[in-house]
Amino acid sequence: MKELIFDFEEFKNKVDLTKPVHHCVYSKCIDPKHGVFYRLEFWITGLPKDGGKHIVCFYAERRTTIAERENDKKWYDLMVEKFAKPLGATEGEWKE
Repeated sequence: MKELIFDFEEFKNKVDLTKPVHHCVYSKCIDPKHGVFYRLEFWITGLPKDGGKHIVCFYAERRTTIAERENDKKWYDLMVEKFAKPLGATEGEWKE
């Protein structure tokens, strides 16, 4: 099971920072017929402090269009600086 948290402070309070924390980004076309609209999903995943067997996830997203895709890397870099680096997160992910 995954516990999805949208508030970064709540995520920090629930995740066990003594264990590895990982971050990644996914790009999904949300307009498959025309391929114009996309959603970028930024994830940080870790294990819970309470020792539970679930995964704790922080999630942020950005909706974009094909014309704005050149800004995807900038947004990803911003998310890494703002959220992942302060936690010492490395690229990767925890999965069930």
